[in-house]
Amino acid sequence: FERVSSGEVADTKLDGVTVLQSDLGAVHADCSVVGPVRTAMLDPSALCAPVQTLESAEEGEVIVVDAGGRIGEAGWGDLRSAYATAVGVNGIVTNGAIRDVSGIRDIGFPAFSRALTPNGPSGSEEAERNVPVTVGGASIEPGDVVVVDETGVVVVDRGAVEEVIDAAEAVAEMERGVRQHI
Repeated sequence: FERVSSGEVADTKLDGVTVLQSDLGAVHADCSVVGPVRTAMLDPSALCAPVQTLESAEEGEVIVVDAGGRIGEAGWGDLRSAYATAVGVNGIVTNGAIRDVSGIRDIGFPAFSRALTPNGPSGSEEAERNVPVTVGGASIEPGDVVVVDETGVVVVDRGAVEEVIDAAEAVAEMERGVRQHI
């Protein structure tokens, strides 16, 4: 998936591919990430950063946080991005808010959110980790794969990965041919 764009994956039109709603965006330029998903669902009464999720994350994973769409407090910032980088996490996608954009940009950590706010988290509890979540209007399972770039977020069902990779590479090859023709 690192050789194709989110658009090329979306253009496969396969059943195992879901394009997330467009209200999720990169928090800084030149931002892209690919990897298997590790999820966190935040408790609505105690918004917090998914630190426990980072403690159990595996190298190469992308953290997907369902904050229930709450954007009044950031559940992620530059310190968590530094921690994620140290443990080998590839990036974060959340339907919540992120803060400390300049610090995140400085370390080059791929971060995608619904909103930005300077407000930090007020709670200290996560509701659940590595469970199905809903982000960007799509149900996402742990182990699914995300392909994210400045254009958008695409989720590939873990059972469809091989089929989608082959189809996305075919789309990319066709587009290279069209570009050369133009």
